[in-house]
Amino acid sequence: MFKSILPSRRVPSSPDFQMLTTPIDPAETESNGKENYFANPNVLYDTNAKPKTEKRKKMKGKIQSEQEVIPTEDFDRLLDEMQIPSTLRPKLATMDPTVKAAFLKSSHVLAQMKPAPTAAAAPLTPRTLRRIHSSESMLSSPRPQKSTLQQYDLTDASRSQFGTGHSRGKSLDVRRQAFEPKAAPVAPLKVAKDKKKSATITPEKFVKILLGQSSTAMDIEVVKKLRLMLRNESTSWTETFIQHGGYDAVLTRLNEILEVEWREEQHDDQMLYELLRCVKALSTSAIGCSALRSYCPAPFDKLVLLLYSDKKPGDVPTRQLMVELLLGLFDLYPTSSLPSSGSPSHSRSRSVPWELSAASPASSNLIVLPRPHSTLFSLMKSLLLTPAPPPSENPGTPVEPHAFIEELHRPRIYKTYLQELSDICRDYFWVFCHPSNTIWELNETDEAKVEKPRAPGGMTGGVEFEAMCYMTMHFKFVNAIASYAQTLNLPKDHEHSAYRFHQDMFASGIERILAIARKASTTYYPTLHLEIARYVWAAGRAGFDIPWSLSRMIGQPPTAMRKQEILPPPSRTSGGPARSTPTTPTKQRTAPPGGFAGYPAQPAPVYPTGYAAPSSRPSGDRERERAPGSRKVTPMFN
Repeated sequence: MFKSILPSRRVPSSPDFQMLTTPIDPAETESNGKENYFANPNVLYDTNAKPKTEKRKKMKGKIQSEQEVIPTEDFDRLLDEMQIPSTLRPKLATMDPTVKAAFLKSSHVLAQMKPAPTAAAAPLTPRTLRRIHSSESMLSSPRPQKSTLQQYDLTDASRSQFGTGHSRGKSLDVRRQAFEPKAAPVAPLKVAKDKKKSATITPEKFVKILLGQSSTAMDIEVVKKLRLMLRNESTSWTETFIQHGGYDAVLTRLNEILEVEWREEQHDDQMLYELLRCVKALSTSAIGCSALRSYCPAPFDKLVLLLYSDKKPGDVPTRQLMVELLLGLFDLYPTSSLPSSGSPSHSRSRSVPWELSAASPASSNLIVLPRPHSTLFSLMKSLLLTPAPPPSENPGTPVEPHAFIEELHRPRIYKTYLQELSDICRDYFWVFCHPSNTIWELNETDEAKVEKPRAPGGMTGGVEFEAMCYMTMHFKFVNAIASYAQTLNLPKDHEHSAYRFHQDMFASGIERILAIARKASTTYYPTLHLEIARYVWAAGRAGFDIPWSLSRMIGQPPTAMRKQEILPPPSRTSGGPARSTPTTPTKQRTAPPGGFAGYPAQPAPVYPTGYAAPSSRPSGDRERERAPGSRKVTPMFN
């Protein structure tokens, strides 16, 4: 229906058009080369308009005049107030003058936009490092607002923050500071390289922070900084920290984070990890070890209780650190330590160096076990036998079996501890995928090659690698207990003998764990296989009979981990000539006939009655004789 409205063909445009300007001779025009000139005065365009090139020339001349007016002193003063370093100023000096003018103009405009201060206005914050909070963090939360490390004044008031010896220039804050065009230039900054002038963080400040705030609200960076100070500072710094109650404060914060019903992974678990690292940092100095001994068995008993509960941290490195602290007890209490039942002068309170009097300085070397233990093995056994807490959810009713069942029950005292190793075998089952691996024979294993430092490989840093390192740490802990029990030289019937320890461990189910753990890769986890071999060797050394199901798995280690066997020189046959070993590969020669010079004659074999000597014919002829109708089939692949 649109055919009647729309034309069938496009109507060509008319060639007639109206020219707004008339062409003139280019010679009469200006030197700009314009072809058209607005000669008609009735046209709407302005005939007095000048060409764009002339306008650009005037604008360029105006800019150049502004540049000449702007002195370089004003721009240098602006750079001084913005604290531009001297290395960057030559590059800024070569900028376009228009950009310099824009810098000066914007600084004047921003300075004029500063609001006038009122009496009710809030005081200005100091020009320091400010932390930007998002809108979500300002919402109300059930927990108090966590403070940051910058809110703590860890140093003296006369010193700068974090003990920096140089004075830092103040950055330009146009919202809080007015532009001062006549301010004196500031010299470029020079970082002080003298480390002796830098102030150290006082330990008293750390003690006040630990005692003044809870673990759930404290910033993690504060505890990280404390751990670095305990590890890197001098012994006097650690001693001052302990004298002012620093270790008490660390234990208070640690107990508080352990009593939280459900910890947050983003803050509480990290706080627990850093507090444990602070406890481990104290063990690097003699004064710190004395503080750890003065409060033993705390916090080790609570760490074992946490490891047995369902509230244990899901992070494997945190659990590995807990086992490392338990292993550190062997360094705190060496074999020469005194039992707790010693004389009153050897009490634990007198073994602390900072509480000793000057009259008896020699008694500071005494190391006394906590009561009521007489040996370290007794202390370690009491820690491992800590009863597991009931589950947090749906605890259930405890089952009380009948008396005759109790009489038949075999005690498995270490079952709760070995359950942690069994959980690793269950949670990381895909790691144990080498059933042909053996339990290494320790006498044939080169321990130095296994424990030498290695470059990080492809499996380093993964969750499987962390789990196997955690399992290796458990076996190191068990081997340390077995080695200490062996040094006691107690009879087998004694409760704390090495034989009784291995007997209880195998009764609790360590045999199945050893059979599964030996299936791990020998290439990526050689230290795990070494600790397994050490435990099996220690059990055999204590007189315990290894079960046959486990002893049949004992074999030689890989060639790279094996000791180099020194072969004896070959002995020459009596009466035979000396023969040198050929240096180049030669063909294999057959033995010479009997009676040859230098070789004894070989006796003829004696066959029983009824048996003849074997035929010297080929085996194929003998087969054809046995089966005349058969033929020999040559295999396709030889």
